[in-house]
Amino acid sequence: MIGDGPGRDAYDEAIDRVYRSILAREADVARERSRGRELFEDLERHPPAHRELLVANSLRFRSRALGEILLEQSHEAGFSDPVRASQLARLAVTLAGLLSEPIGGQPGEEGIDGLRARAWAQLGNAQRIGCDFAGAERAFEAAAGLLEGGRVSPLETARVLDLQASLKREQRRFDEAAALMDRVIALYRKVGQKVLLGRSLKQKSMILGESGDLEGEIALLRRALELLSPEHEPRTFLAARHNLISALCEAGRPRDAFALLFHTRPLYLKQGDRMNLLRLRWLEGTVALGLQRHEQAAVAFHEVREAFLELGLDYDAALAALDLTEVYALQGRTADVRRLAEEMLEVFQSRNIHREALGALAVLQQAARLEKAGLVLVREVSGFLKKARNRPDLRFDQPSS
Repeated sequence: MIGDGPGRDAYDEAIDRVYRSILAREADVARERSRGRELFEDLERHPPAHRELLVANSLRFRSRALGEILLEQSHEAGFSDPVRASQLARLAVTLAGLLSEPIGGQPGEEGIDGLRARAWAQLGNAQRIGCDFAGAERAFEAAAGLLEGGRVSPLETARVLDLQASLKREQRRFDEAAALMDRVIALYRKVGQKVLLGRSLKQKSMILGESGDLEGEIALLRRALELLSPEHEPRTFLAARHNLISALCEAGRPRDAFALLFHTRPLYLKQGDRMNLLRLRWLEGTVALGLQRHEQAAVAFHEVREAFLELGLDYDAALAALDLTEVYALQGRTADVRRLAEEMLEVFQSRNIHREALGALAVLQQAARLEKAGLVLVREVSGFLKKARNRPDLRFDQPSS
């Protein structure tokens, strides 16, 4: 035990040195981050083709912080602009490939390899969102090659594998996607990352749900919600709750879904943006349909469909219209089924949206004209459109009646 005297002074001095070193390092990081933002804003003033030349040829842009900002901006753009997301990720790939010196006093190669792997993975993810699956495969192969070098941290490795699992899930290669997520989950457990573990459990639950394992999906979502905080992770927590309510409905447990929706509604309202409020209204319709409250469901689906049409989100509008069509089929309203089928087909034809989805809607429209558009066909077409949204190669097989 250290008491008063010279030993205590030496101990205090050592602690002070460590503290000063931490403060200095934090100040360096803040300055580098600020410089990275300035460089990014400079790049944004130029057209995309010129940005690539600047990053490739100007030493001024050789900044690790700029690379991190490019990846962050690419991730954000993925929610609304896949083309921009790909452009920014390509810039990050170019920049990371040019960084070879130690950065900020770090050993150098390990951090740079991690950045390179994440840049390739982000490019692959942006290409996945843009439905360029061949390009995404090539990008993830490049990222995997960097992981094999052993110089990438567990956290960065997990981030790469998580994005790769999203590609496998969209390709409906569920076993491969689940295996990748198991590696991600193990890595987050190893390093004690509770929030990231919750996110990864949510990601794996989506794989189980799409592969037909609803009970597995529900169990994983409950575990994820135990690790996520509505205060610190509001969007992820709400997304997990939303998915759990949907899974409960699909599993034939609408009363459980209704109870959870009642407690979740304030979270949607707190988020407040239009898309979240539309998702809430759509989910209210789904729960009402499960409870056989057909008129409530019809009103909700109609409102959602009209809102999506107003926003120009025709594919989402078609999915909401198919939910409404299911209600009409249950009620025996054949004229309304025919009208909706014709309206959906007209929108898809005018926008040249997804040839196979157009074919599926044509089958539904023809059946509706003959008053043979039963519940089975409506659900088949709806299920196909959900699967085919990001898969232009998927083919529609008309169910045998």
